[in-house]
Amino acid sequence: MQINQMTMTSYELDLFAQVVWRLRTGGAGDEVRQQVLGDVTLLLRSDFGASYLWDNGLSRSTRCAAVNIDAQMLREYDKRIHVNDVLTPALRSKRQAICVDDVISRRSLEQSELYAEFLKPCWMHHGVNIFFFNQGRDVGDLRIWRSVDQPAFGIRELSLLNALTPYFQRALAAEMPPKGALSPRERAVVEHVAAGRSDKEIARIMSIGFTTVRTHLKNAMIKTNSGNRTELAMRMGAH
Repeated sequence: MQINQMTMTSYELDLFAQVVWRLRTGGAGDEVRQQVLGDVTLLLRSDFGASYLWDNGLSRSTRCAAVNIDAQMLREYDKRIHVNDVLTPALRSKRQAICVDDVISRRSLEQSELYAEFLKPCWMHHGVNIFFFNQGRDVGDLRIWRSVDQPAFGIRELSLLNALTPYFQRALAAEMPPKGALSPRERAVVEHVAAGRSDKEIARIMSIGFTTVRTHLKNAMIKTNSGNRTELAMRMGAH
């Protein structure tokens, strides 16, 4: 782990060790990231933190865990703002810890819908992100922010995130289904189909959008080589 202990207090060194221990022993990715997100936010001397898990079926980040970010604003981001998010795809393509200002100019960011409707109202100004990949698959991320009156992120924070990367990769990968296997959401949708429920009924029961149900069904059919809903239900009934 390439970290400079001179840039950390004794408390932060202990905190770093606790984060590593929890990532190694904390269980499935969704549970452990909830446990460590607050500590990572403190370790990076930050004001706000968020973490998402990647959903291959939807081809987007979902299931947000957050620290000090308004829940309603997060719902608005998930519902509509993410569609015009100019920042996240650029950060995700780097596959390493990187500061927001290194992938987009401050002027371009502040002119974006993402900044006007999400970042600015939430007081998030300086950002550093990292997207974790395991065997080529996106398994999740960390999105860490400071308010405008705080200094920008630098080498210290980038080094800490890169040092934590292998532990996050393994922990978050535990949450991902094997390649080609149905995700938990896909399997749940198929079980409802097998029970004879319509797509609208499934959407209501699972509290997801109608188009999301269709997306999960399409992905499940591809993965199981099923030609229609009946065949899909029969294949899953055999497992």
